[in-house]
Amino acid sequence: MEFGFNLHTDQLIDHDSAGKAYDEIVRKVPSLATCISCGSCMGSCMAAEKTGTGFRKLVTLLRNGAYDELCRALKYCQFCGKCWLVCPRGVNTRKAILEMKSYFEVIKT
Repeated sequence: MEFGFNLHTDQLIDHDSAGKAYDEIVRKVPSLATCISCGSCMGSCMAAEKTGTGFRKLVTLLRNGAYDELCRALKYCQFCGKCWLVCPRGVNTRKAILEMKSYFEVIKT
């Protein structure tokens, strides 16, 4: 019997547990803490153009603790560095992405 609604997974953000990965990556890439999510990086990103996934989304997923989605999104990054060139805050986006991949073991050996 159809009631006109579906059950969805919980979207509650637990910032206490989500902050651990973010804090560890910021410790290695201090400039990440200055990111204001302005979206400049998304405008220059080839991956964002095709997939909707760019550095801004990666940082948002990291801050919110959506690690499964973050790991999937990290695979789209082509590591071109265009986001770093346009960042008004000078966030070292390439190093941040590399640290995210390393932390979540997305890098294939």
